[in-house]
Amino acid sequence: MLISSCRRRSLAVALAVALLPAAAGAATITVTTSADGSVPDQCTLRDAIAAANTNAAVAGCASGDVGNDEIVFAPEVTGTIALTSGQLTISDKVIISGPGADALTIDAQGQSRLFDIEGDQETSYETTLSGLTLTGGRTTADGENGGAVRSMSAFHLVDSVVSGNSTAGANAVGGALATATTTEILRSRITRNWTEGYGGLAGGVMVVFGAASVVDSTIAGNWTQGDKAGGGGIVVFWYWFDATFVNSTLSDNETRGNGSQAGALAVGGNAFLINSTVSGNRTLGDNAEGGFIDGGAMSVSGNITLSNSTVVDNASVSAGGVAIAIAANPGTGLIMATNSVIASTAEGGAALCSKPLEVAGSTHNIATDASCGNDTLIGGVPVAAAALALAPLADNGGPTWTHALLPGSVAIDSGDDDACAAAPVGNLDQRSHPRPQDGNGDGTAACDVGAYEADELDRIFADGFDAAL
Repeated sequence: MLISSCRRRSLAVALAVALLPAAAGAATITVTTSADGSVPDQCTLRDAIAAANTNAAVAGCASGDVGNDEIVFAPEVTGTIALTSGQLTISDKVIISGPGADALTIDAQGQSRLFDIEGDQETSYETTLSGLTLTGGRTTADGENGGAVRSMSAFHLVDSVVSGNSTAGANAVGGALATATTTEILRSRITRNWTEGYGGLAGGVMVVFGAASVVDSTIAGNWTQGDKAGGGGIVVFWYWFDATFVNSTLSDNETRGNGSQAGALAVGGNAFLINSTVSGNRTLGDNAEGGFIDGGAMSVSGNITLSNSTVVDNASVSAGGVAIAIAANPGTGLIMATNSVIASTAEGGAALCSKPLEVAGSTHNIATDASCGNDTLIGGVPVAAAALALAPLADNGGPTWTHALLPGSVAIDSGDDDACAAAPVGNLDQRSHPRPQDGNGDGTAACDVGAYEADELDRIFADGFDAAL
């Protein structure tokens, strides 16, 4: 497995993931200009961070204070803040609250990373970035991690977009984000980031020594380019820590170098996917060393648990090796799934699962081949790809894209209602639409299999409701 084969590094102590309100006495510092550097009688973002770091007034910026200072932006500060003086260094707890990812972009113009957040095993400068687009971050030296953000402290990304960032050096991980400890990604998009160098793990997000929580978010179109550079979308490195994905989509991520595993995600601990979609991820390189490239979707050293999730059309391309979509630890790792779809919509091809689903923790699943075992599948056998009737990945409402179920899909009204009602699904689908619905029109509402819940309107409009008006 990718994680167990990498050298282990202890970089920081894990912290609580919950977002914290500003502490008593914390200051609010208002950025008044989109310029970089210092401007007389104005407060730039760079100077605002310096004020928060030092708890002193800097240029036109108010003084920071103890606790989590908050940096906000005056209404006229929109468009792009182009960094001209290198990365922004954070050395105290801070919340940076932008006006929205569509309103304000911070662009490093390919000259540096954007944010470097300090910290160590004794001190954490917990940081939240919200309402921003981060782009143009790039590092070029070997081992220089985090194209957009390198954080040695607990890190929260909220309502933001991180796109078009990269690392070029050998063993420079995390094309978008490289964090040393607990990381939360909420209502955000991490897209089209990459690593280029040998051993450059994680085209999107690298979490070295902490748990990762991804909620209502998209990790898509990221890639690793170098050899031995796995985890196209996200890597959670250390085997003590888990990754949890809720109402999220991981799609079209790739590893392109030889000997690189896990197109979407690689996890050292356990992986939990709840009401989530993993679609169209790839491992493309050859393995010239005679082992195998596994996990077109995911490669996990611990257990994999799927709850009402859709894992579809992920693939590995391996010359002379074993190509599979979902790979758990070949020794003790388990794959457990409930009300989930594990499929390829193309007939034939590589196996879907590295081992059969664990019977004790799995029920009411649909798969298109026998590699996941038959005991936990609806009807006890795999289904033909055409019977799934999955629409292409698209915006079907909600914060993330999903595969809609077309009329006649075997997944409609075929789930376990008790499992849908229980935590963590809670009678909602990935879009937060209510479950169960009467998707097949038989007069009885029942939960669907997978991340998407078809409803009566889907069926009515598919039957030509508009034409009948």
